[in-house]
Amino acid sequence: MITHFLTELLGTMILIIIGNGIVANTVLKGTKGENAGWLAIAIGWGFAVVVAATISSALGGKSHLNPAITLAYVVNDWKANVGSWGLLPIFLIGQILGAMLGQIILDIIYMKHIHVSHIENRGDLVLAMHSTVPTHKNIYLNLFTEFLATSILVGAILSTSNGWFKESHFLGTLFVGIVVIGIGLGIGGTTGYAINPARDLGPRIIHQIAPFDKNYKIKSDWSYGWIPIVAPSLSGLFVGLIFLLT
Repeated sequence: MITHFLTELLGTMILIIIGNGIVANTVLKGTKGENAGWLAIAIGWGFAVVVAATISSALGGKSHLNPAITLAYVVNDWKANVGSWGLLPIFLIGQILGAMLGQIILDIIYMKHIHVSHIENRGDLVLAMHSTVPTHKNIYLNLFTEFLATSILVGAILSTSNGWFKESHFLGTLFVGIVVIGIGLGIGGTTGYAINPARDLGPRIIHQIAPFDKNYKIKSDWSYGWIPIVAPSLSGLFVGLIFLLT
C-alpha cells in the first residue's frame, strides 16, 4: 500500500513538474523559453510521461499517474492487474496529491516569472501553466475532444500489455510518450488536452488557493474545470470496458 501510494505520488509529481514546467517556460513572461511554441509543449509533455512513468515503475509502482488509467484497469479486471480493491483510493489520492505537490514546487521555481506575468496583466498565462483552458468554450465539443483524446491514450496504454511490448516495459512507456506527443500535435490545440483528471484538478486547486498577486490574479475557471475531470474519467471506464469485452 505504501509503495503504490508513494510511487503514484512521486510519479505524478514529476509528471507535473516537467509537463507543466514546459508550459510555464513557454508561456510565462521573461523565461528563457518564452514563446517556444506548441511543438515544445507537446514534446515536453511526451517526455514528462516517459520520465515519470519510468521512475515510478523502477521503484516498484504500477505507474498509472492518471485516474483515467486507474479506472480503465478497474473495469479491465483490477484485482488481476493491480491487487486488492483497497488500493483503489490509494492510487487516486496519491495521483491528486502528487499533482498538487508538483505544482507547488513548480510555482516556487517560476515565482518571479509568475509575478512579472501578473504585473503585465497576463493572469491567463499563469492559469495556463496550472490547468487547461479551451480555445473556444463549448461544453459538448470540449467534452467530446477530451473524451476522444483520453480514449486514444488509454487504448494505447492497455495495448502495451499485448504483443511485443510485453517483453519491455520501457518500450511500452516510450510508445505512450510518443502517443501523448501525437495527441498534443493532432487535437490538443483545442482544449489543451488534459487527458488526466489529476493533472488538471490538482494544479487548478493550487491556483485557487495560492497567495499570488491578489490585485492581478484571475479566477481558476471552475465553470470549465469539471470537463477535464469528467470526460477523461468516463473515457477510462469506456475504453476499459471495450478491452474487457474484446
